[in-house]
Amino acid sequence: GPGGVLGVIPAVQLRDAKLASVYLGTFCVTSILVMGCFAAFYGTFSEWLAGAGRGGRQDRVSRVFFVEFGSAFLSFAVGIVWLVLLSIGMLDEVFQ
Repeated sequence: GPGGVLGVIPAVQLRDAKLASVYLGTFCVTSILVMGCFAAFYGTFSEWLAGAGRGGRQDRVSRVFFVEFGSAFLSFAVGIVWLVLLSIGMLDEVFQ
């Protein structure tokens, strides 16, 4: 995927083990930080969307379920669209 292209190929092109190690280490650390920040933002947004603190426990559990279900459904739908576009050879055309 893109991680391999962005992470490995530039490191190979550096042709210096020390610089390649620094590049890969920095790439890994920044990737982890960005994914962690995104997860924190998404969790906070999901909690806000579910209306934390409003209504009774059962009402909140129901809203949380629908937010989680919606997230899962969207993830599944994006994966299906990605695989279909990839299988018919249109992935690059759509995302250019």
